[in-house]
Amino acid sequence: MLIGVISMVDDASITDLMATKKPNLELRSKALGKIGDHKPYDCFQCIRCTSGCPSMKMLELKPHEIVSLVKLGFVEEVINSGIVWTCAQCLTCKERCPQEVAPVDLILALRNLAVEMEAKVPEGYLRNVSSILETGFILKPQPTITRKLEKLDREKLGLPRIPKPNEKFKDNFMKALETF
Repeated sequence: MLIGVISMVDDASITDLMATKKPNLELRSKALGKIGDHKPYDCFQCIRCTSGCPSMKMLELKPHEIVSLVKLGFVEEVINSGIVWTCAQCLTCKERCPQEVAPVDLILALRNLAVEMEAKVPEGYLRNVSSILETGFILKPQPTITRKLEKLDREKLGLPRIPKPNEKFKDNFMKALETF
């Protein structure tokens, strides 16, 4: 159990959360059904995923705590906390897990579930997805500035135009977002 853990979800400790909310086992099954072969029930809270997490200082809930809350059925609370959008998706937790639990895959599944549930998605995330669909990149190509403070773009540098993403790219990108 998570007794003694003092992480916060919407200004309530996990212990308070467990006392006031009931687990949603249907939502838990839906989330776990999206992650394939990874088995959150194999997690024994060694915290290796968390100890290697570069986003750990920004997270209200650590990767091992997210896995525990989902196992317990508190999926909606994790999704509504917004924490699933803070993960850097660096895969460190997946690489470090001795049980192959892959918290990152669970977090991605929770993101997709959040979209399905029409939970609040951060504006920056939506902006990035739109930019990728429009240009193929998160950021649009930026002009460069020379030492003489001359602004040069790709055309002035004699570089070829970057082609816009075709429909196949867009379809594959959208499928990748829906993978979990």
